[in-house]
Amino acid sequence: MITTELLIGPRIKRISNAMDRKRNMDLEDVELTSSQGMVLGYLARRQGEAVYPGDVGKHFGLTHPTVTGILQRLEAKGYVAYEPDPADRRKKRVVPTEKALECHARIRARFVETEHLITKGMTPGELEELVRLLDGVIERLNAGCGMCGSNHNAAPDKETTEGRNPGV
Repeated sequence: MITTELLIGPRIKRISNAMDRKRNMDLEDVELTSSQGMVLGYLARRQGEAVYPGDVGKHFGLTHPTVTGILQRLEAKGYVAYEPDPADRRKKRVVPTEKALECHARIRARFVETEHLITKGMTPGELEELVRLLDGVIERLNAGCGMCGSNHNAAPDKETTEGRNPGV
């Protein structure tokens, strides 16, 4: 029987909030938020590929207005730029600037430290089970989302679940 003491949703929300607070503190010196740092990491890992705002939204399960806001703030801070797509000049690619690439390793190291803190004391089997359970929660929530047909907040891709992508 699930009681109010066993509710999972509030625990997940508290974890998310605590991670955001830690990451925000870790990124204060480069004047970035947790979300901005994760988006920069995504762009840095895909340097040389054609990445569009929609790709960012799809990867992170974010709405168009949210992605637009994050990218506008990153552009204003000098971390990203837009360039026209040679095949379709109506489309704009998002590219990390030199400033973004220079601080990417530092940002990634801080995010990896947070991941290590989260998993400290877990065996590899426990970690694998946690990822499996969390992916199941994400899938069930997406399947139950009747407001839209999109698969926002989809379970992480294989790269993420194999530990090579702690958000950056």
